[in-house]
Amino acid sequence: MTAVRLLGRLTIAVRIALIAGILASVLLVSGALLVRAGLHSAQMTATEQLAAVQASQIIDATRQNVRLSGAFGSLPYELVRTDGARISSSPEIVEAESGGPIMPPPTGEASQRGGEVFTATIPAGPLAGQTLTAVSSTLRASSILVGADGDLPGGPVADLDLTAYRAYVFVTTTAADQAVAAIDPFLWAGVVLAVVLLAGTALITASRSLRPVDEMRRAADAIPGTPDGARVAVPDSDDELRALATTLNALFTRIDESALRQKRFTADAAHELRSPISSLLTALDVAEAHPDAISAEWTLAHVRAEARRLEGLAHDLLELAAAGAGQSPEPGMRTDATAVLRDALADVAARSSRTDVRLEHPAPTEAASVWLGTRELRQVLVNLLDNAFRHARTSVRIQLEVDGDTSAVWIEIANDGAPIPGDDQARIFEPFVRLDESRSRDTGGAGLGLAIASEIVEAAEGTLTVNSMPARTTFTVILPQ
Repeated sequence: MTAVRLLGRLTIAVRIALIAGILASVLLVSGALLVRAGLHSAQMTATEQLAAVQASQIIDATRQNVRLSGAFGSLPYELVRTDGARISSSPEIVEAESGGPIMPPPTGEASQRGGEVFTATIPAGPLAGQTLTAVSSTLRASSILVGADGDLPGGPVADLDLTAYRAYVFVTTTAADQAVAAIDPFLWAGVVLAVVLLAGTALITASRSLRPVDEMRRAADAIPGTPDGARVAVPDSDDELRALATTLNALFTRIDESALRQKRFTADAAHELRSPISSLLTALDVAEAHPDAISAEWTLAHVRAEARRLEGLAHDLLELAAAGAGQSPEPGMRTDATAVLRDALADVAARSSRTDVRLEHPAPTEAASVWLGTRELRQVLVNLLDNAFRHARTSVRIQLEVDGDTSAVWIEIANDGAPIPGDDQARIFEPFVRLDESRSRDTGGAGLGLAIASEIVEAAEGTLTVNSMPARTTFTVILPQ
């Protein structure tokens, strides 16, 4: 199992705590290393300063003709003369000298000064293999106080003016290493403790912050599959969790509304299907009970009419389901709205029994193409024209215009029938909605035509609206060009 998959099995709170711990470890370890490096560097600087002081002290002792032997100060040293003689050195250096100094002797022209820095690798002894910095200080032999015996440190010299003594004090890492070692236990213990505290704090904070999410999940699981208005609790905090709860409640509201619409739709569809079926059964029962009173021709005609009614209802239900799928037209699917309107008008006029209705149809002044399939556009126009002819008193007016500013095609279909009350205008595009005037099976359909038209237009990213006034009711279709 990979680390990513293993991490995915952990809870969000644990993952947050783990990531926080890793980040804290990286930062704190980096900080601890910087502290150690800074302390080591500071201690080395102090040791270099101490070496310079010790070198000056050795030179001062040599000037006073003090015989040095063995350790002098806390740092290893070596005192050499121009002729290569080792005057004195600390025990750590003696083992590495092999009879001669390890540092170069001063030249005869060497001036009396201090602070020069050299580098040397110790070949043997306790410091073997270490490359150390040596701080030096130089003294001319002529500056030394000659003792009663007249000797100089290391014995007599041929020429005082050309003889010099140089003290080398080696800067070791011992003090710096000891200082770092002294703080290491506390430093790393503090790093571990800080990482644990940060990770633990992150775990507790994340767990408490995500607790409302878990409560929302349990509340959502407890919501039954029927619309009963159940909702998750909205936190008081103004944050992402409140937004999530609000969004979930809005989703549940839409689910409730959808379930209620589906329930009403199923009940309305069952009611619409029951009427022609009941009529069919009644006609067959009457024909069977009174074969002499009811002719076979009448029975067949009645059965055929109700069967066609059932066929039309089934067709409308299928069209509504297809339109409700919300499928947008395919790219490049453009339709000549003028031609489709002309064909739909001819079809409706041929089927309509309203010969008393006057048709007003001004010819469009320019070509009008829309992003909608021919079959879908024809279905919309036929349904709207059927509705207009069904409710018109004396006239139906059809107008098609192209709006160049919005790149849209407007199709208006108006009739001079009874106005639609304001409250009914908002629900007239719902399935199975028929106004009181249209409740008659002779004049009203199943109440699906406008719903189908509305679904098709919305799927094409258009709009279908109604504006009803006492003198005229106008349905307006706006489709993208």
